[in-house]
Order: sequence, then structure tokens, then C-alpha cells
Amino acid sequence: MSKQLENKERRTQAIVDAAEKLLIESTWDSVQMQDIANEAEVGVATLFRYFPKKQMLIIAVANQILSEELDFYCSINRQSNTGLQKVESIFQRVNRLGNPEALKKSKFIDIFESNIGELENFVTEAEEYFKIRNDISNIVSRIVSDGQADKTLPSGEGITDEIMTMINNYSLFARKLALMKNIMTLEKHPGTDVQLKIMHDMYMERLRSL
Repeated sequence: MSKQLENKERRTQAIVDAAEKLLIESTWDSVQMQDIANEAEVGVATLFRYFPKKQMLIIAVANQILSEELDFYCSINRQSNTGLQKVESIFQRVNRLGNPEALKKSKFIDIFESNIGELENFVTEAEEYFKIRNDISNIVSRIVSDGQADKTLPSGEGITDEIMTMINNYSLFARKLALMKNIMTLEKHPGTDVQLKIMHDMYMERLRSL
């Protein structure tokens, strides 16, 4: 790789990192391109040369956050654990109660996916994002297949869909509890940890009993 290309990639990464730092902490409208340029320590004209539209930066941040998730799923898939153990590792990963930084990134992805249809030419502009999502789904399918082969996960039609639904529901519930944690401390029963443990145990028992 040439020095010029290395410098371009380094600057691109610095800009995306700066955008992520600001966008996960605030609303999209409140973060201006000048703010991102300042955080990345580049001129605003340079920023617009790399990312002519703010939308492109928002999508780049979404790609980067989801790529981190893909890396995790790939690492889980490479482990020698049983299929059931891998599914439980995924449950542990999506539990955001004790990880404020991961929760901020999850909130960003929630907002991104809720508003993606409003982005201009989102089907083509966010093509890489959709590809990453599909890659994650394919890895979960392989994990289920491996679990069926080692007999720690049930066989039968629809099991992959059921496990994916469990993961999605558990992830959504964990995020909601993490967002409401301060409010729920005012309630006597049940606590956020208790509720999440109940859902975790229900799903794990369901998988073991099928």
C-alpha cells in the first residue's frame, strides 16, 4: 500500500471515529460537520472531500458499530464451545445493563434503523450495512446448525427462526431495561437484573427442553 493511500485511510478512520464519538453522545441534528472536523482535527473542507454529505458519515458510523458486532459473532463462531454455549454467549453480549458505552452505540443503531427509510437513496447508500446484518444472521444460522449437530440445540424446522427471535427479543428487552435503569430503581419489584435473568433463564430452559 502506498504512503498516500495509508494516509487517506488513516484520515478516513479518524473522521469516522470522531463522528461516532459525537453522534452517540448527542442527537444527529445537534452535531454539525464543523464539530466533526474539529474533533478529527481536520479542516471542514477536507471533511467534505472525504464525506460530501452528513448522511454518508452517519451510515459510516452505523457500519463501524455493526462491524464490531460482526467481529464478535465471528469470534463466537470460531470457538470450540457447544452450540448452546455459543447462544448463551450471545445473550451475555447483548446485555447492556453494565456497559454504558455499548448502550450508547445500541441507541444509535436503534435510531439509525428507525430512520433509515428517510435517508436519501438508503438502499444503495446503506448497502454495506445490510450486508453486515445478513452476515450476522448467517453466522447465527451456522451456530444453530453446529448446535444441532452436537445435539445441544434442538433439531427441527423453525428452530433457527425461534433462536433468532429469542436473541432479538432479549436484546431489545436488555436495552429497554438499561435505558430505564434509573427510573426502575424507584420501583420495589422486580429489579432490572432480576427481570433480565428471568428472561435469560426462560429462554435457556426452553432450548434445553426441546
